[in-house]
Amino acid sequence: MTTPSNAGTLTAAASGEARFFANSVASWYLATLDPYAPHTQNVESRLRHPVHVVTRRILYGNIHATEAADGSLHGDDDLEALFNDDDAEIKDGGPETLTRRSAARMEAFLASCSVALREDIGNIENVIPAKGSGVVVSRSSSNSSGTKLRNGVENAGKDDVKKGLSEKQPETPSNVRRARAMSSSSAKNPRTCRQIDHGDLMLRLDLYCRTLRRIRSLMDANPEKQIEDCVIQYEPKKTIRARVQVIVQTFLRNVDCVRDVHTTLMNLILRATLEVLAVEVWCDDLKSVVDRLTSEYEHKVSFASLAFLSSPDKSADTHLAPLLTKYFEYLQSNYKSLTAECELERMLRTIIDADLRQFFKNATFHSVGHILDVCRSYRESLDNIALPPPWKEGVFGMVGGGDVTVEMDEAISRYVNNATLVKQALRDLRREVITVNGQVLPPAHSSMELAEYLGQILNSNQLTNSLSPRKSIQRKVSKKKSKKKFSNYTSDFGLEDESDFASGGETDNSVASKIDVGIVDVLTRRLLIAASRTGAGGDAYFVVRDLFGGDEVEVVPHHSSKQHSQGTIEIIVKLSSVIIKSHAKFDIFPKPIVSDSDALIQFHTTTTETISLQHDRARGDDATVTVLKEKKTNMSGWRTLAIRPAYYERVIHQ
Repeated sequence: MTTPSNAGTLTAAASGEARFFANSVASWYLATLDPYAPHTQNVESRLRHPVHVVTRRILYGNIHATEAADGSLHGDDDLEALFNDDDAEIKDGGPETLTRRSAARMEAFLASCSVALREDIGNIENVIPAKGSGVVVSRSSSNSSGTKLRNGVENAGKDDVKKGLSEKQPETPSNVRRARAMSSSSAKNPRTCRQIDHGDLMLRLDLYCRTLRRIRSLMDANPEKQIEDCVIQYEPKKTIRARVQVIVQTFLRNVDCVRDVHTTLMNLILRATLEVLAVEVWCDDLKSVVDRLTSEYEHKVSFASLAFLSSPDKSADTHLAPLLTKYFEYLQSNYKSLTAECELERMLRTIIDADLRQFFKNATFHSVGHILDVCRSYRESLDNIALPPPWKEGVFGMVGGGDVTVEMDEAISRYVNNATLVKQALRDLRREVITVNGQVLPPAHSSMELAEYLGQILNSNQLTNSLSPRKSIQRKVSKKKSKKKFSNYTSDFGLEDESDFASGGETDNSVASKIDVGIVDVLTRRLLIAASRTGAGGDAYFVVRDLFGGDEVEVVPHHSSKQHSQGTIEIIVKLSSVIIKSHAKFDIFPKPIVSDSDALIQFHTTTTETISLQHDRARGDDATVTVLKEKKTNMSGWRTLAIRPAYYERVIHQ
């Protein structure tokens, strides 16, 4: 019986299944590719679809359908039929599309296959008319000199060649027609392009299918657990040696000169890293490690090459292979932290404008006043950083066009039903000051207790009166007579005052508002999610660290015993929406941080989520009652992050 502890170790039968799928794809691809098309074009047009079919079959389909009665493996006509039909509907019981990280792994694998061969320009005949003459020059790898000349005679002597190159001839119509005729003849008889061989492709596919088979074994062993996308930690030394072999062979094929070594090797290693970690981008730490590895290899090889002690092949086996082996062992030991860093980098690239991010990463600030001036000039961008919902797998919008309601409800239910996450979220909530339309929410020790406190405040007379349209009109009249006050402590520029909770859009004075029980449950769940992200700074911390952190400074969440009456988490209930605001502060210290040192500057952040409400009118005992319920839209769960420096006053020294 397979258990979760050993499910990552492939049995002989599972290895045979992975090998069968790899051989099926390799054989079909080599039999159907276009020999006259470049290798990269064939990978995109002929290899992508069968790899996608096999990926879905191994992860979600019947992987045991390839076993014959005697236990041997045989071809599957259904599999080949799917390979031949790009528009075939794949029914395997899985989701409509691959998960984001499964798709990232597949894309990284195809990208690695694309660079298996360098584009062989010499195999593609290129007919170029010589400037100012009727001579046509054709570059071909089959000619020892690299140049073949045609001047109306195929087998011209050396003297004719020199004459054709030195003497200028007028561009007569006959010469032009001759050049066009030979160009047309070359197009009718194209030469074949170099393609990947069966052994190389089979090795790559076998490694890829083994990875998928490990994931499937882990899924079958524990169906309740979320899919484990990164399984490099389970790979034995034999598999690691195979991965090293693939990189070394590809490197030797693609490097022509010394200046290509660093760039080529880094690209090959980073592409392989994206595949084994199943991520879309690499983080800065990974890039630094690979850069050091490549530089170390260049340093070792340079001395051996100068002393004529080894050939490139021998140098790769002697120096590169051990370095790559240590690198994959490093990935096996640190896959969790590296994957988290890569996912964080993907998130930052998604939510922060590339130009804005590049500017702040390269900016050098000379004083607090300089920072304030720069932040004011970029105020609009820093105030409107869009954060996708925490349950989204895609970058923007829905994954595969799924149902927003189903995806959101399922993800939130999975989160709030996780006892460990809820326990930690409640612990974080008790550290925060939570206000609902100005009323402080008592600390809760369970989700039921939290829902009870929310229900009491939401249905209290004070809140009901604040939602009354008549009160809204009176407040607007009195507001004109009073001077506007700014109560949002997170801003030094003055945000709008959120003390006016009513929307003012209703004019029916006979309507009384009542909070639906479902809204209480929605707010309870949203608070638990918000608490899990505010306790350690969450998205706000990572964005501030990315924009304003650096090698010489450290971003630290602010800790203070002083509590603000406004609250660190605000719930603002209106007639048309419920707004959840999470406030945080971050101090920036010079490195190294000393216990009694003062912060260079402090940044305030506000993460805002708006829950849209819809009105359902129901007849009560005395009057018509408007019941407020959540209105789910494509923007449900999206949040807006605002970052601003704390307010500083200039002190005039006497």
